[in-house]
Amino acid sequence: MKKLLLSCIMLVIGINVFAQASCAAAKAITANGTINAPAITGTYSNPCLGGTLNDAGTALKSIWYKYTPVSNGEITISSDLPINDGGATYSGDTRLSILSGTCTALTCIDYTDDVDPSDAVQNYLSTITVPVAAGTTYYIQWDNNWSPKKFNFTFEFIAVSCVRPGYVDIYGAGGYTTTSAKLFWDPSIGTPANYDVDWSTDTSASPGTGTIVTVPAGTLAYVEGAISGLPDSSNFRYYVRSNCGSTSQSEFQGPYFGYLAKTLPYSTDFENEITDGFGGDFSVLTTSAASTPASYADGGDGTSLYTFNDTAAASDIWGFSRAISLSAGETVTIKFKTRLWVDNSASPAVVSPMALDLTVGIAPVDTEQTTVISSFVITDDTTFTEQTATWTAIESGVYNFGFHNNSEIGAEQTYLFFDTLEFTSSLSTNNFTSNTFSVSPNPTNDIITVSSQADLINSISIKDLNGRIVKYKTFGKSSLIQMNIAELSSGMYLMNINTEKGIATKKVLKK
Repeated sequence: MKKLLLSCIMLVIGINVFAQASCAAAKAITANGTINAPAITGTYSNPCLGGTLNDAGTALKSIWYKYTPVSNGEITISSDLPINDGGATYSGDTRLSILSGTCTALTCIDYTDDVDPSDAVQNYLSTITVPVAAGTTYYIQWDNNWSPKKFNFTFEFIAVSCVRPGYVDIYGAGGYTTTSAKLFWDPSIGTPANYDVDWSTDTSASPGTGTIVTVPAGTLAYVEGAISGLPDSSNFRYYVRSNCGSTSQSEFQGPYFGYLAKTLPYSTDFENEITDGFGGDFSVLTTSAASTPASYADGGDGTSLYTFNDTAAASDIWGFSRAISLSAGETVTIKFKTRLWVDNSASPAVVSPMALDLTVGIAPVDTEQTTVISSFVITDDTTFTEQTATWTAIESGVYNFGFHNNSEIGAEQTYLFFDTLEFTSSLSTNNFTSNTFSVSPNPTNDIITVSSQADLINSISIKDLNGRIVKYKTFGKSSLIQMNIAELSSGMYLMNINTEKGIATKKVLKK
């Protein structure tokens, strides 16, 4: 993603700016050019990438630079240079963080490791472009996670009047239905009045070639946009740019990926992260006969997820399925396969049992995973074992299923491999669709009307998103009712429409 900018810059070749060993002593960069960085021996700070130990198991170290732009713009930093060949003298594997604030209270702006992790032939050097604000000091931290050797890198600042959002300022998509999604991001430097979202179900489509939707900045501390009319249960990629006027737009930032709610059946073998939509903190490993462990996906070679225990503390690691759209009364069967692995010399290997809870909730965060469907204790390291559970949706809605590694302290560092996830379902005989009901106006300030040509309404209960019933009223078998919700606070609610045939659920927005 490197850009070659040939105007409005001063190119200075071979600047000998030796970085200092702490944030407080960071060496100032004052011009564009190539910088000769020394071996990495200084103090590491972890707001971006965390950790205290590097890949070799020794202390993380850093070297530090800083830059203060005189105008809004973008800086591009790259170690992707021929001299950084991974030989005896120069590093071939770099990692860096960009931070702001004070050295005693640093804030992560962005970070990068490899140029492109998807490259067939991996490039372990680093390139990053970061929006910057006039007068703000930015700290550049290179660390020794992969190598402590010296290296060279290029630095380039270019003034930009319409600044793109920062890469880490764009949050994950959410609020999924089968055809729509909500998008969220922090305002760009310069606070433009509008933004453009470019979405496409072709996940490899270049920015600017998809469907472009203009989103007002709004008055919140963050920007909220929405895209709709997507093909049912599709995956999509999106980019975001600042729109500073009819003739002034920033470069696009992205790509990011979204995963609309699936109707069942649905399955994934995790062979393509862009199509899977599995979130959380499980890790991904592609195995082969030459990997460690060797050929450890379900079926042999291929990709699997994994989580692990700890020999000093209980585990608390979550993974989440993509959103699943269910009807009231739909019974879901969840199947997945597990296998343990341990890296020790015992024969046979000695593994520590792993505990895994299967949960369900209305969002892919642990606090919303309020129902434990089943608890599993995993002990088998000889083959993948299929785990099975069922759950029935009481209300229609969009759900995420959680997989919670809550293993106790292990005598052995043990890894739980997780593969071949499958959801199937059946509907109860009295299931009916909420599409037979009309709810209007929605959003509303006060009076809301519910009508149906096919069903008689016995009662209506309204719940907040925490599941609390905040209003309830009976109607005595009517096909047309009105309900006043003026006293409710502004926000989203779930309306349960109770009839003799069952319960239909509608989302209601109170202004």
